[in-house]
Amino acid sequence: MKDLTLLKKYYKNVMKNVLQHAFYSFVPPNTCGRISITIVEAKLAKNYGLVRMDPYCRIRIGNTVFETPTSISGGKSPKWNRIVNAYLPYGVESVYLQVFDERAFTVDECIAWSHIVLPNGIFNGEVIDDWYQLSGQQGEGKEGAINLITSFTPVDASPGAYMNISSVPQRGNVIFFKANAAITNEDVSEMQAMFPSIDMEIIRCILEEKNGNKEAAVSAILEMTAES
Repeated sequence: MKDLTLLKKYYKNVMKNVLQHAFYSFVPPNTCGRISITIVEAKLAKNYGLVRMDPYCRIRIGNTVFETPTSISGGKSPKWNRIVNAYLPYGVESVYLQVFDERAFTVDECIAWSHIVLPNGIFNGEVIDDWYQLSGQQGEGKEGAINLITSFTPVDASPGAYMNISSVPQRGNVIFFKANAAITNEDVSEMQAMFPSIDMEIIRCILEEKNGNKEAAVSAILEMTAES
């Protein structure tokens, strides 16, 4: 009962933020559903950095572009484990993915790319975990491969449908977003060790709402328990 009361208080505060953004919370026209793509990791053919290589990913779905954080010193084996949730327009059958090497003093270099055709299985309710070949200076399909986990949900056209993603400034006709963090059981267990009286599912919900930011999640839990 105590956990339920805490959860209600927490989500009451969350809903205030949701309502503040209600103007933007709608299903766009010409939308067939919602696609979820987890950008897991890549195995690259070459290290293009002078000392180290710090790769990040950029993926375009329709007119929307998502970007992962940088895998610092990721080299040829960067790991991101970031989730992209987006509305999929009718007629969009592929996504365009690029891998960049983040540079400190020069323009970031695009080191690999791929046009990835969306697997048919996702439209039949399957979750597809697969590797896709990357192209670049080494040649077509010779720059390595990237691991994506893809799923699709038919659109919820009911009023008030909400897309929970954090935006960054719009550039031209393309809208840029940061990819969401994937919450692992290890993340939840680490947090519960700090707050053993809080239910694991409540901790997971808070971590998801804070996009995996543990410091922000700790602050939210402390605030929530202080009000109880």
